[in-house]
Amino acid sequence: MQNILLFSLCSFVWGSTWYAITFQLGDVDPLWSISYRFVLAGLILMVICFLKRVPIQFTSRQHLRIFVQGICFCGISYWLVYLSELYINSAQSALVCTSMLYLNVIIGHFWLGNPVRLPVVIGGVLGSLGIVMVFLPELAANLTTDLMKGVVMAFAGCIFFSIGSLICEINKKSGLPLLSVVMMAMIYSSLFTATFALSLGKPPSFQWSMPYVVSLLYLAVFGSILAMTSYVALIGRIGADRTAYVDVIYPIISLFIATVFEGYQWTALSLAGVLVVLVGNYIALGMSANKAHIAKC
Repeated sequence: MQNILLFSLCSFVWGSTWYAITFQLGDVDPLWSISYRFVLAGLILMVICFLKRVPIQFTSRQHLRIFVQGICFCGISYWLVYLSELYINSAQSALVCTSMLYLNVIIGHFWLGNPVRLPVVIGGVLGSLGIVMVFLPELAANLTTDLMKGVVMAFAGCIFFSIGSLICEINKKSGLPLLSVVMMAMIYSSLFTATFALSLGKPPSFQWSMPYVVSLLYLAVFGSILAMTSYVALIGRIGADRTAYVDVIYPIISLFIATVFEGYQWTALSLAGVLVVLVGNYIALGMSANKAHIAKC
């Protein structure tokens, strides 16, 4: 039951962050927005670790691994996704991110020797098919050079996020404390993106408008602390391959939010696509054959 709750939390919160990100795009460079987001989230987690007396001491080797996790999981991946939304809309970017499931399975198999679970592959195929059904008309109408740029950037971001996810799995299996690892990864990510921005000649800037500040707080507290901590915890419980199915579900959540706030119009094809995604979710998470296994995790 706890795994289902963690999965649902990640899906619903991250589904809403795609809309929140649109308020971050504008006068402030994406690198600085990401740096602000994760330094705020990291500092809040640091206070939580202090109050809960969570150990935050690591060896130099562990720090290096957490650093790589941070720049892949919270840094470069987010930067590329933010950039992709300058060329494509959030729904299309979310669609590309459904490839996370396959990337985690493929990279995890060749890098960590993880088994390739057939239900995950079948569920992923159905989930991705459902997402394509939802967004097919929009994709067909906007097949342009900008679209291809956005797709390439979003897919590259997925590769980095997948690598970061698998490093999360390694750290969890090594027995490192969840909260302090996530906290350090966010701090490292913030320092890296700030340094990267300065190296590109982009001075720090901030926008004191209500939409920017509120969306930044939401992304830091809910999108980063709450959802990302749950995501990493879920990786440790059911593996990076099954956890990656969150990246197939949250575009659907994003679509429902777009219906309310952006006037998205549903079609018979999009409704059928949602049903296909739900069936794929059922299969990939092993709610039938693997139900007993998940309950024990």
